[in-house]
Amino acid sequence: MKNNGVFGQTEAADLIFQSQGKRLLAIPEIGGLLTCYDSAIEATQRAMGEAGMGLSCGRCSKDTGSCCFQEVETWYDHRLLLINLLLSGDLPRSREVEGECLFLGERGCRLRARYAFCLNYFCPMLKARFGLDLLKTLLAAVGRELAAGWELEQALDRRLQKHL
Repeated sequence: MKNNGVFGQTEAADLIFQSQGKRLLAIPEIGGLLTCYDSAIEATQRAMGEAGMGLSCGRCSKDTGSCCFQEVETWYDHRLLLINLLLSGDLPRSREVEGECLFLGERGCRLRARYAFCLNYFCPMLKARFGLDLLKTLLAAVGRELAAGWELEQALDRRLQKHL
């Protein structure tokens, strides 16, 4: 599917979710992979929360601008947006923080499933604050989350190819 901007990708995800969402959620393989991915997301969020990353990133977006800059949302394709719909049933449709990513809210990202850059990027301030050992721990959690997301995307692609 051609990337024609975030709203085109959102529309594509919405159409697939409306036409195939219930069927996809009823497939045991997809349900199991969604559960695994959601658990991996939870583990990453818990590790980042314990490290205080949310507070630091929230402050940064207000004070100096952030890695959640406007246009990051255009990196999201219909598959990752569809996964967000399957996990939570909702996608942000309007910007909450002017001049920043469409998905950034006052308390961080409003998406459950996030793009690899959004998980892997640690600015110089965070790197200095966390140190190497904590960064390794956080990146290990991120790696498990990304692997679980990739497995889910592959399974969704296989299932959707059969029905398109």
